[in-house]
Amino acid sequence: TVGVAVWGPDDLEPLLINPFEKFPMQSVFKLHLAMLVLHQVDQGKLDLNQTVIVNRAKVLQNTWAPIMKAYQGDEFSVPVQQLLQYSVSHSDNVACDLLFELVGGPAALHDYIQSMGIKETAVVANEAQMHADDQVQYQNWTSMKGAAEILKKFEQKTQLSETSQALLWKWMVETTTGPERLKGLLPAGTVVAHKTGTSGIKAGKTAATNDLGIILLPDGRPLLVAVFVKDSAESSRTNEAIIAQVAQTAYQFELK
Repeated sequence: TVGVAVWGPDDLEPLLINPFEKFPMQSVFKLHLAMLVLHQVDQGKLDLNQTVIVNRAKVLQNTWAPIMKAYQGDEFSVPVQQLLQYSVSHSDNVACDLLFELVGGPAALHDYIQSMGIKETAVVANEAQMHADDQVQYQNWTSMKGAAEILKKFEQKTQLSETSQALLWKWMVETTTGPERLKGLLPAGTVVAHKTGTSGIKAGKTAATNDLGIILLPDGRPLLVAVFVKDSAESSRTNEAIIAQVAQTAYQFELK
């Protein structure tokens, strides 16, 4: 199943394909989480420079976590700003769960998303819980409307301070994951602030191949696109190509 949301700069509401379907977000929720952390920074509850002690033996093992290679020692301290950068730009699972601990867990993130008026998105589990049980990922879901709405909230710059907004934008533009997804078929040099989500493959099926983001048109206006591919038996190459084709089509349509 492929879910699509496209929200052009002149559109009052997004174009949705498969609007009633629930899609597992996987790491896409790291965008929502970063917004909550930065919101708490703006409120003075957290500080970007405060450090978190990381105990190598206690964090999630055997997972995607480039931060664990960047730091040496059995125990080390990482500033919140660094955790955010790793979680957003590199989709780091250990950094993600450490951020969850700071804000009060998945329930706190769920409440924050609801408080923004986004009703068709749910978060109940962190990365460790998703890793422990393959089915849990489906409980961290969004509809395509929910996906469009979080992009719009971010793009409208109403949720965060100017400093926090600029940081999150920078980290999303610097995303290293999924270069063949939204960005895959766009002209070289196109600015795309995006967040990917990817599941493992089980019994030949990939539960989630996702990307959502803000594509800047040549005139600087924002084009919001989200494409989620659910329970696909295709190769990851094919799943990513679907996302790239949707983004390219939306981009070319806006240029007309």
